[in-house]
Amino acid sequence: MKTGLILFVSLFFTGLPLMVAQADESQTHSEQEMAEQGTAEKTSIDNSVDRSADSKSLFEGRCQMCHQLPEPGMLRPKQWRLILGTMQQRMQQAGVSPLTEDETEMVLEYIAEQSR
Repeated sequence: MKTGLILFVSLFFTGLPLMVAQADESQTHSEQEMAEQGTAEKTSIDNSVDRSADSKSLFEGRCQMCHQLPEPGMLRPKQWRLILGTMQQRMQQAGVSPLTEDETEMVLEYIAEQSR
């Protein structure tokens, strides 16, 4: 019994530095993953904020060229899509370059966001 206990204690303490090293490595790896994830989330948030600001600027700049800004909450998103299609046609008729597909989506996203 005493021999078994001595063997267990010696194996435990012999393996302890290895277990500590593995735990440290695992913790460092986890910390690195968390830092990378945090950076990715921050970048995503920054990009979202930038896109939102760009969308607002686009909405205000392009729509105010011809008329007062509409209230985003007055129509539902599907209705805005139809209205924006009509506005695109009117822009072409007036000799104004219409919105690109990406710009159209940005404006629609902005209107939907503002109508919540």
